[in-house]
Amino acid sequence: MWKPESIRSGSTIDLVNRQTSCRFSGKDIRLDLSLGLFSSAGVDTGSILLLKTIAKKINLDTLSTALDVGCGVGTLGLALAKRCPEAQVTLVDRDELAVSFTRHNAAINKLKNANAASRLMLEGPHDCLYNLILTNFPAKAGDPVLSDYLSRSLPLLASGGTAAIVIVYTLAERCRKLIIESGAEIIHEDASKQHTVFHYRPSNTAVSENDRSFLTPYIRHSDEFKIKRTRYKLDTVWNIGDFDTLSWRLKLMGELINREPRYGIMVFWAPGQGHLPLAVCRQKGARPQRVILTGRDRLELLISAHNLNAAGIDIPVELKPLADPGYFGGFGENESANLLLTDINPVPRSDWTGSLRDAASAVLKSEGIWAILGRSADVAALTKVTKGWTPLSDKRNRGWRAVIYRKN
Repeated sequence: MWKPESIRSGSTIDLVNRQTSCRFSGKDIRLDLSLGLFSSAGVDTGSILLLKTIAKKINLDTLSTALDVGCGVGTLGLALAKRCPEAQVTLVDRDELAVSFTRHNAAINKLKNANAASRLMLEGPHDCLYNLILTNFPAKAGDPVLSDYLSRSLPLLASGGTAAIVIVYTLAERCRKLIIESGAEIIHEDASKQHTVFHYRPSNTAVSENDRSFLTPYIRHSDEFKIKRTRYKLDTVWNIGDFDTLSWRLKLMGELINREPRYGIMVFWAPGQGHLPLAVCRQKGARPQRVILTGRDRLELLISAHNLNAAGIDIPVELKPLADPGYFGGFGENESANLLLTDINPVPRSDWTGSLRDAASAVLKSEGIWAILGRSADVAALTKVTKGWTPLSDKRNRGWRAVIYRKN
C-alpha cells in the first residue's frame, strides 16, 4: 500500500546560477535560474511568444484564476500573478526543484497570490475552475501525454475561460489536430520560426471529465527484468531511462546491492522506473519494513510506487518529493533507516557533497547501509571524505561507479 506524502525542506539559494528579468504587460518580475532546470540562460523564446499572445488576446483585468502547467522557475505564472494581483495563480510541475524555484521566485517578487505544487500535468486536486490555463509544453513528453493534457484541460476551464499552449513548431500540426479531436475550438493562433501558440476553449461538443489514471498516458512498456537472480515485472514510462533494458549503471548497482538480502526501512533517492526498489524488495530473504521513495521527479516516485504495489509488496510506501538529496533531514529521534540508496545526478557547479553526506548520516542508523550510484567523478567527489563510514564494496564500469558504505 502506498500514499503520496509531500515533505519539503532546504533552500534553493545555493543552486542559483543566474538572474534575469521578464517584462509582461507593463510589469517586471525578477527570476533566479538554475543549471538544473530548463532555460537556465534566460527566459526562453517560447514563453516570450506565449506571454505576448496572452497580453494581446486575454482580458487580464477580469482574470481571477489561472493555472500554469509545467511551470519551471515560474516564468509564465509569476508574470500573470504580478500583472493581476487580485487573481489566484496556481503553478505546478513534476520536478520538485522547479517547484522550489517557483516558490523562491514568488517570494523575491513578493507575490502573495501565487501557489506552487508538485503535480503531473493536470493532476488534481483542483479547488476551482480556471479562467486561464497555460503551458509551455515539453516536446519530449510524447503524443499520448499531449493528447491527455488537451482533453483534461477543457473540463477545468471556467465558463468563457481559455487554454493557451506553446509548442515547438515540429509538433504544431499534430497539436492542432489533437485540439480539435479533444472537442475544442482554436480561437487564436500565432507562430515564430521555432514555436506555435494555440488558444483554445471547449466547442459545442460535450466535454466530460477524463477518469483515466494520470499515469496511464505516460506508460509505454511492460516487461520482465532480472537483477542477479531476482526477477520482477515492471511498467515503464516515457521520459525516464531504462524502460526496455537495464543500463550498465543499474546493472552495476544491482550486482552490489543484491549480494545479500536487505531489511528494515529502505530509502531510495531518484528511483527511476523502480528497478532497484523492486529488485531489493523482491530478493529472496529480503525483509522490507517500509519503503520511502524520494527525489525531484514526481513521475519517478509515482511509477515506482505503482510498480511496488503491482508486485504485491504489502508494506507502507511513502513519497517524499525533494529538490535535492541533501535536503532530506532524517526521521526524528526514534527512527532511522537501514538502507539508503542514492542515484546521484548533481546540479552542475553546485556545492552538494557536504549536504548529501550530512543527510545520509542523519537518515541512517548505526550499521546502516549507504549505496551510492553515479558518474565516477561525482562518486569520487562525494566519497573524498569518508570519516564515520566503512567501505564495503566498490565497482566501476564505463564511466559509472557504485559503492556501498556502512555507517559506523
